[in-house]
Amino acid sequence: MLNFQDSVEAMPMRTIRDYREHMHSKLVTQATHDPHLSMDCPERWITSHGFQLFLQFDSAVPLMDPLEPSRRDLITFREQVRILPPDLLSHAFFSLDNVEDWVMPGPFTTFTRLEMERSRYFPPTLSQQDPLFRPNSSMSTNTRSEAGSEVFSEDPPPLSDCSRPGSAMSIRLESSQASQLPLSASLLPDAAQSNGFNPIRPKLARMPRQPRKAQREERKGMIAISRELWVHELRTIKAIPDTWDVSRDDHRVAYLVDMSEALELLRDDKGIVQSIQAYIRKQTQDSWAGKGSGGSLKGDTDVLAFPGEPGKAVRCRCGQFGCGGMRKCEFLDPQLLENCERYEVDDTERQKLSALVLEANEHESETEWTVIARFFRYVKGLKCKAKVNGVLCSGTAVVVPYKTPIPGQNKYFIGCSAWSPQANERQKHISDHLRPHINEDLFRYAMDHDGLLPNSPTTHNSCCFTAHPRFGLLNCAYSHMIEGQIKIGRMVPHKCPCEMLIFEPVNPAPALANKAIIFKLNAAIDAAGLGSVTTQKLLDASSTRDLYGGKRVSEESPAFADKRLVRDTIAKRRGEAYPHGMGWLGVVNRFTTIDQKKPPVERYIHSVISKNSRLAVMMHPMLAQRVHHMTAIMFDYAYKRIEGELNECDAAGFSNSLNTRILFGSVIGDGLDSASYKTMFSEFWDAVESCTGQTLKLAPFYPDAKLKVIVLDGDIAQALGLGMFLVNYNKPEISGIHTTDPAEIISYSLKMCSVHFQRHINELPKTIPLNIIALAKSILTAKTQEEIDHWNSVMSSQTVTELKNWYEHKLRNPLIFCAINQSLSKIPLGIWNTTPDSTNYVESAHATQNAETSIHLSPLRATETAEERDNIRVRELLQIELEGVGPKRNNDIYNREKRGLQRRQWTLQKQAQRDADLNNYDNLRAEIELIGEQNQVSLDRERQIRTDIQRLQGELAIDKRRHELKQEIAQLREEAAAEAALRRNLRIQKEETDAKANALRATSLSGVRIQGRHKNSRPSNPDTAATDRSGIDCSTTTVESVHEDMPNGSLFDGVDWEVQNDIYQPPDVGAPFVYSPTPPQTPNQAEFSLE
Repeated sequence: MLNFQDSVEAMPMRTIRDYREHMHSKLVTQATHDPHLSMDCPERWITSHGFQLFLQFDSAVPLMDPLEPSRRDLITFREQVRILPPDLLSHAFFSLDNVEDWVMPGPFTTFTRLEMERSRYFPPTLSQQDPLFRPNSSMSTNTRSEAGSEVFSEDPPPLSDCSRPGSAMSIRLESSQASQLPLSASLLPDAAQSNGFNPIRPKLARMPRQPRKAQREERKGMIAISRELWVHELRTIKAIPDTWDVSRDDHRVAYLVDMSEALELLRDDKGIVQSIQAYIRKQTQDSWAGKGSGGSLKGDTDVLAFPGEPGKAVRCRCGQFGCGGMRKCEFLDPQLLENCERYEVDDTERQKLSALVLEANEHESETEWTVIARFFRYVKGLKCKAKVNGVLCSGTAVVVPYKTPIPGQNKYFIGCSAWSPQANERQKHISDHLRPHINEDLFRYAMDHDGLLPNSPTTHNSCCFTAHPRFGLLNCAYSHMIEGQIKIGRMVPHKCPCEMLIFEPVNPAPALANKAIIFKLNAAIDAAGLGSVTTQKLLDASSTRDLYGGKRVSEESPAFADKRLVRDTIAKRRGEAYPHGMGWLGVVNRFTTIDQKKPPVERYIHSVISKNSRLAVMMHPMLAQRVHHMTAIMFDYAYKRIEGELNECDAAGFSNSLNTRILFGSVIGDGLDSASYKTMFSEFWDAVESCTGQTLKLAPFYPDAKLKVIVLDGDIAQALGLGMFLVNYNKPEISGIHTTDPAEIISYSLKMCSVHFQRHINELPKTIPLNIIALAKSILTAKTQEEIDHWNSVMSSQTVTELKNWYEHKLRNPLIFCAINQSLSKIPLGIWNTTPDSTNYVESAHATQNAETSIHLSPLRATETAEERDNIRVRELLQIELEGVGPKRNNDIYNREKRGLQRRQWTLQKQAQRDADLNNYDNLRAEIELIGEQNQVSLDRERQIRTDIQRLQGELAIDKRRHELKQEIAQLREEAAAEAALRRNLRIQKEETDAKANALRATSLSGVRIQGRHKNSRPSNPDTAATDRSGIDCSTTTVESVHEDMPNGSLFDGVDWEVQNDIYQPPDVGAPFVYSPTPPQTPNQAEFSLE
C-alpha cells in the first residue's frame, strides 16, 4: 500500500510549489529564513491534514483576516490541524506573537468554514470537545464504518485536479441515517485498490463531488449570503417597506435591514422588544406565513453577508415564509387576475382596482334592491344561540307574522324556526325586527323563495372585492343579484408561489444610538402648540420629554429652572404670532391678513361676518371637493369645543365610495335665530362653490343633483333658516317648485334626526304609561291616514301637562312631521329609504374631533387645530383613493348595517332581561308588602284574642263554676299561639324575599333606576311584551277623526296630508307587488300566530 510520503514524492513540482505558496508565507520560502521550507525535501513539511485543507479551499468564499479570530481558534488551527510536522510547529516562529507572519487567510478560512459546517451535524458539546481536524477524533460506535475510526488519516488524502489551489473543490455536506458525519470514516484506498492507486487522481470512497464548473461560472460576480444562497445585489435599508419587491430569476436581490438607529421601533405596544422577523411581518402589507417560531423548522444557518465581518459567518435563525396570496369573491371578474404577476409595486394597477371598488361602493348604497339584499344576507347569517335542555338550538331565521299587527308598526318580525310560544324565552332565540324602510312583503317573498326577487335586475354579476388573508373574511362585502336571485359571495383563496427568507442573528450585538441633548425650547413650544400651550403644559408635555431625551428642561439648561423665563418666552412667541389675541378678533385678523389674500382654492377661513351676529366659515378646499359626492349632509353643533359665547356647527357626511365619514367644515357664530341660520347655510353654499367652482346641487331643486337630503337635529329655527335659504336657492324654471313658504319648501329635502325626536319623548315624566310613550314614537313610522288619525286622537286626549305641551309644540310646528315621517314628506320613498334618518355621523365626529383637538379652546386655536386635523384627513383620504384600503377595511355599508343591527339586537336582549328582572323585583316587593299586611292582620287578630281572653278571665273570676269559659279561654290561647307561629313564618318568608330582592339590586339591577320609571303598563310576561314591542293597548284606544276635534292652527293647517301609497312598486314594473304567502305547513303552526 502506497503511503503518504510516497505520494508526495510522486507529486508534480507545480503542485508542491502551489501548496507552499497557498499554505505558508513567503518568509519560509527564503533560504536565509529559519525555518526554511525547501523544495528539495517537501516530505518534511507537507502533511496529510495540510494537503486536505489545501484541496478543500473554495475561492468563492470571502477570505478572513487571521487577526479576527480568538486565541483559542488560532491554537486549535496550529496544534490540531497540523499543517506542519510537530518538530517544525514547535519552532518559535510559529508562536502567536507572529500570527500575521505564518497564518495564511486561505487555509484558515477553509478551516473555519469546515468547522462551522461540521457544527451543523453535531451538538454544540460534541463540536467543542471533538474539533473536526483533531487527529484522534473518533466517531461513536454506531457511526463507525468498516474502513476505520478517524475522520482524517495520516495516509494520503484524495487528490483532484491539483494544478492550482484556486481549483480546489468545496465540500457539500450531506447527512445520512447511518452517521451524522458527512464524510466517509476513512479517506484511504483499501488493499484491493492499491494496485491502481494514482497519486495525482486517486479513487475515493464516498467523497462528495465538487461543484460543477457551470455552477462556479454562474456564481461569478455574485454575493454569498450563505453557502447555498447567492444573490446578484445586496441592498441596505433602514426602514421596512410596506410592500416588498419580488426578485426576478436573472437578478436576485437581498436586503440588509439596519435598525441600529431606530431600535425603539422594535418595541411592541407593551414595550417588549420583538424579533426582527416579527417586526418585518407586522410592518409589511403582504401576507407572509411560515412554520415554527422563526418561520422555519430547518434550524440555524451561517450567513456571510453581514458588514464589518468580511468572510466571517454569523449564526442566524432562518425564517422561511410563503406568501398567503389573498382572498377573493367567488364572483370576481376573472379578467382582473388573468396573467397577474407582481414583481415591483405597480400603483397604476392598484389604482385601477381601487377605482372599481369605489364604484362598487357607490352602487351598493344607491339602489333599493341592495338594501333588501344586505338585510337578507344579515338575516341568513343569524345563528340561534339558545340552548334547549342543554343542546344548542338548530333553528334558522324565518319571517314570522304578528298575530295582532300594531298600527304604524311592522307586520312581521325575524324569529327562530325552532321556537314555539309554549316554550317561552323568545329573546334567547333568534328575535329581531325588520328595518323600517324594508318592504316587508317583498322581503318575506325573498326569504320564502331562497333570495328570489320578482322583476329584479342582475347587479354585481362580476365582482371586484378582494381582502387580505389576515382579515379572515368568509363572505363578500357586496350584494350580488344574479338572474333575479340574491347570492352571497363566498371568499375563496387566490394562491401565490412567492417565498421570503429572513436571516436574523441568534445573538445580535447590542447597538444603541446615543441622542444628543441640546437646547430646544422653541422646538418644544412648536411641538406642544404655540396657540394653547402654557408653561406647565410645556414642561409636562410628552413631546418636550422626547426632545430633551427624557430629561427636564432645567437639566438641559439651568437658566430655565426659573419658570418665569419659560413663560416670558412663550408670551413673546405668541405675541409675535398672534398680535390680536386668540379670540374672535384673532379669527378676523387671520382672515383679513392671511386667508383673504389667498385664492379661494387655498383658503381655510372663507368668510367672516360681524354684522348683527358673528359668523365665520371654515373649510378645507380638498374636503369641499367631496361634498358634491354626498347623498346626505348633516349639520349639528359641537359640544364645548370653543369656549365663551361662540358655538360651532359642523357639517359632515358619509362617503359611500370611501366607506368613511368626512367632516367637511364648520361654522362658528353666536346667532341662534332663523335669520342667522339662513346666513349660515348661504355662506356654506358659497364657500363650497368658491372652493370647487361648482354650485352645490340639492335635489329636487336640481334634477341631476347627487345630494338628496339635509339632516338636522330638530331645531325649529335652524329648519326655518334652511327653508329661507332654499326659497332663494330655488329656481322654479329648473325645479318646478313655486312655493315661497320656508316651512313648506323644506319638506322636499329636509329630514330631522329620529334619535333626537325619540330622546325628547323619553325625557317626558316617568308617570306617563309606556303604551302612550310608544304611541308618541309611532308617528315616525305611521304610513296611512288611519294611523295618523289614531295617533292624533290619543295624543289630544292626554292630560299630563308635559305631554300636552310636547304635543302642542308639534302642532304649532307642523314642519316637524314632514321631516320625520316619510308618508308626510315630499321626499320620494326610494331616497328616504337610502339616506340617513339621524345625525349620528356628525354626532360621532364630535367625539373624535374633541379627542384630537381638545375642548374649551379659544376661537383662533380651535380654527388652527381644525385645520391641522383637516390636513391630516386630506392625506388619509388621498391614501384611501390610491391604495384602496381605508383605516377600517370592514367598514362597508353591509358591515356597518350588520353591526348596527347586532347592537340593536344586543340592546333588545339586555332590555328584555332587564325588564324581566324589574318585573321579578316588582313581584318580590309586592310579596314583601303583602307579607307586611298579613303580619299586621295577624297582630291585630292576636290583640283582639288577648282582649277576649282578659274579658273571659274577668267573667270566670266572678263565677268559677262556668267551665265553658275555661274551654273558650284555652281555645283562644291556642289561636294566639297560632298567630304568633304564623308571624314567625312570615318573618322568615320576608327575610328570604328581601334577600332575593337585594340580590337583584346588587347584581343585574345594579345602577338601574327602580323608582320613578314607567312600570304601570309593564306586562307580567316578558315574551308577550317582546312580541308586542310597543306596548300599545289597541283595545282601550279608539280611532277618532281628528278633523272634527282638532282646534284651529292644528296639525293639518297649511300642510298637504295626503299619505303616499304604502304598496312597494319595484323599478320598471307596471303593477304593484303584493305578496300573500301561503303559511308553511309545519306541525308547529302556532309559531306563525304570535301574540
